[in-house]
Amino acid sequence: MSVVAHKSPLLECREIGKQFGGVMALLGVNFNLQPGEVHGLVGCNGAGKSTLMKILAGAHPDHDGQILIDGQEVHLSSPLEARHRGIAMVYQELSGIGALSVAENLFLGRQPTTAPGRIDWSMMRQQARDYLREMDIDIDVRRRLDRFPLVIRQMVEIARGLHSGARILILDEPTSALSPPETRRLFDLIRQMKRSGVAVIFISHFLEDVLEICDRVTILKDGRLVETSPSSELTKGDVISKMLGRAAGTELDPDFDAVVSLPPRTNSAPAFRVNSLSRQGLFREINLEVSPGECVGLYGFVGAGHQEFAHAVAGAIPTDDGSVELDDRRLPADDVAVAVQWGVVLVAADRAKTLVRRSSIARNTTLAHLRRTLGEWLSRRREQAVVQPLLEQVGCRPPRPDLLAGNLSGGNQQKVVLAKWLLGPIRVLVLEEPTRGMDVGAKDEVMRLVADLKKAGAAVVLASTEPELLLAHADRILVFQRGQIAHEFAGVEVRKADLLRWA
Repeated sequence: MSVVAHKSPLLECREIGKQFGGVMALLGVNFNLQPGEVHGLVGCNGAGKSTLMKILAGAHPDHDGQILIDGQEVHLSSPLEARHRGIAMVYQELSGIGALSVAENLFLGRQPTTAPGRIDWSMMRQQARDYLREMDIDIDVRRRLDRFPLVIRQMVEIARGLHSGARILILDEPTSALSPPETRRLFDLIRQMKRSGVAVIFISHFLEDVLEICDRVTILKDGRLVETSPSSELTKGDVISKMLGRAAGTELDPDFDAVVSLPPRTNSAPAFRVNSLSRQGLFREINLEVSPGECVGLYGFVGAGHQEFAHAVAGAIPTDDGSVELDDRRLPADDVAVAVQWGVVLVAADRAKTLVRRSSIARNTTLAHLRRTLGEWLSRRREQAVVQPLLEQVGCRPPRPDLLAGNLSGGNQQKVVLAKWLLGPIRVLVLEEPTRGMDVGAKDEVMRLVADLKKAGAAVVLASTEPELLLAHADRILVFQRGQIAHEFAGVEVRKADLLRWA
């Protein structure tokens, strides 16, 4: 049902602009929201969605343009100020405290108190029950939050925002980790909020969800507004075209229709097998075979499950069922150390978890292989002698083992991570967003190193949300959607739009 036009929108953004270090993240973006409207916000990675929403949530107070609420200009100087203005944001990474009860999470920072100033536990629990029942949620509010499924935890965060007085609720990828029944339940709640006049901004890569639940859809590309249209006038294909094209009514970007010919599946025997691997809420019954010298790409939007699957095959997160095999030998489950010994290594997207930023490049490089590479006695001179040629091999600049790893650029930090694994055997290289946050030159250098390892016989698993990266480097591409493989591309011509349509 379309939203009835109001003379004055509940929220209006006029010519919003934002730069980070000279890089334009948003330029002249206009956006408005009516009471009781669900407004979708879509765009490829880097389109500016998160920046715009963080401005509205008070996290980026320094920006160009105006923000008006009820026709009055406001300055959202902090998240607290945004909340006072009636704006609440539920992030994809939920902020609830699992060790506290549902009631405690609902009233975090605003607990009812008795006259002597003590928390009124009885009143807090009763109000928590009442709040949740208004949303058709009947649970034991005394239980720890982390004892409930994700959809309940998400609804608790939504309830916390609504009952703090929110009139505008921003939902960031709210269905990314939900099953279809859980998504239906969330949509029922959103429709209920609409009827009470709450306006919702719905950010998602799942375009089917956007078109189903939203009244209007705003499309961003490269920090600019492409268009805002009623969802009833759009199809998934329309939205994809506009996300990838320059603007409505203009020609498409040069690489939009670029065709990549993927080679046929190799006849070589697979060295690495994954059999019906499952992890509840993340991915289920995934099968994968990778041969030596082959790169298999895993593509999906954020929350599709391919990134978590990459961690699981390298033993970095536990699984519920299935197995991983290297040369027909079953790899012990959930054991990173054994995986590394066997030559199955993970280069994760979050370099902060991979590097010890306050330690030297040399120590970061040798940390996983101290005894094998340096023997029983560790000396700084010997450590640096082992590391120096590796840094030159990977093109780390400057190639100085004594420097702190945290002082390097993102691209050079990633080269140090690759240098670390070059000290040991690499049979299977698992990469999660290996070029995130890098400039073009650094991306090329890192992927050249990956190509060299592939030529040397390593089996490569490349998980990414960037279709361009996979089209440039993968021999086969598996598209993940909601924790399952939706399609495989091998031995065919494929475009970026093809990947987006299956995701």
